[in-house]
Amino acid sequence: MAAVVGMLLAYPGREVFPGWWAILVLVSVSFLLEVSSTQLRGGGAEGSISFVIHLAAFVLFGGFWAAVVVVSSMIASQLAWRKPLTRVVFNPSQRAVSILVAAATYAAVGGKIPMRVFGAESTPLLLSALHDLGAFLLATLAYIAVNSIAVSMAVALSSNRPFGDVWKTNTLWILGYDVGASSLALLVAWLYLVFDDPNGLSRLGFLAVFLPIIAVKHVYGKLNVLQSLYGELDDAYDKLEQNVREQLAMMVKSIEARDPYTSGHSRRVSILSKAIAVDSGLSNDLVDEVENAALLHDVGKIHAEFAPLLSKEGKLSPEEWEVMKTHAAKSAELVGLFSRFRGHVQDSVRHHHERWDGLGYPSGLSGEEIPLGARIIMIADTIDAMTTDRPYRKALSFD
Repeated sequence: MAAVVGMLLAYPGREVFPGWWAILVLVSVSFLLEVSSTQLRGGGAEGSISFVIHLAAFVLFGGFWAAVVVVSSMIASQLAWRKPLTRVVFNPSQRAVSILVAAATYAAVGGKIPMRVFGAESTPLLLSALHDLGAFLLATLAYIAVNSIAVSMAVALSSNRPFGDVWKTNTLWILGYDVGASSLALLVAWLYLVFDDPNGLSRLGFLAVFLPIIAVKHVYGKLNVLQSLYGELDDAYDKLEQNVREQLAMMVKSIEARDPYTSGHSRRVSILSKAIAVDSGLSNDLVDEVENAALLHDVGKIHAEFAPLLSKEGKLSPEEWEVMKTHAAKSAELVGLFSRFRGHVQDSVRHHHERWDGLGYPSGLSGEEIPLGARIIMIADTIDAMTTDRPYRKALSFD
């Protein structure tokens, strides 16, 4: 809040005072929109279309008085909802910074206050009006960027969740709508100017401003309902995937129960593969895929033909070894039954016994033809095999 006060004191353009009635109109509308905000999917934050009024204020009166409107309406709404002191300070501050950055962006690219698109005393050239519209679009994007980043950071810190996940959940879903709805700020500003005349009709502007806002507020509410439904479907899908993973993990345990020498093998390979993937700097999505593939790399051994081979003491015969080599393809077939695991996960399972020199199985791939996940699993699988007891030898030391 101290930073915002400092920015306001240093901000140029304060000499163009719009009048207290103008401030009251915009603060009141912004306040009413803010107290009717809706919960965002990311949790811990609300969404409203009060930003339309904030943008209208800056194209009419400049960044300073727009920030005054923002801070006044936001503090009033936070107090009305009896929000904690942290929110009473944070929410007005981040909105004020957002509108000041937007106004600075607008001015930096040559936008005029008020916008020349409104045609003040002299009709502007078309190019001048288009220039201001382009400047307004850039300012809007700056506002949305600063606002969404600040809110997402606050929610991520308070909920101990990754910033990227919070930002995508709360922003991407309605980003296009927010950009489109921002154009309503131009209509609000135009209506205000139309009703602002010496005969006192500016007071009717208070009602006129509400007409387009009500329609957009209704649409925004519908979008949040759809967003919530999408969130519920997404959560249900995550639970279904978790159930699938738990069932596959049970299959892995049942396989390893046949062979006490490899008990916990798949889990250890999964942990080590994930560590290698993380240390290699792979993306979170790829790390998850490698971890899943590693956990499931031997799931095909659930088939009956592998039972006597897994329990056999001593080395396998050449014929038995040929049967054992089919487990990679059979594991991939089982993994492919689940659509979420098709693609890189399934390919990593199928090819985790390929070799760099092309002498592996089942396809004889070599070098970079081998999927990256399969290469990682091969390393982890080999390390675990060497460092655990087997029927035909004791575990090797790590060295």
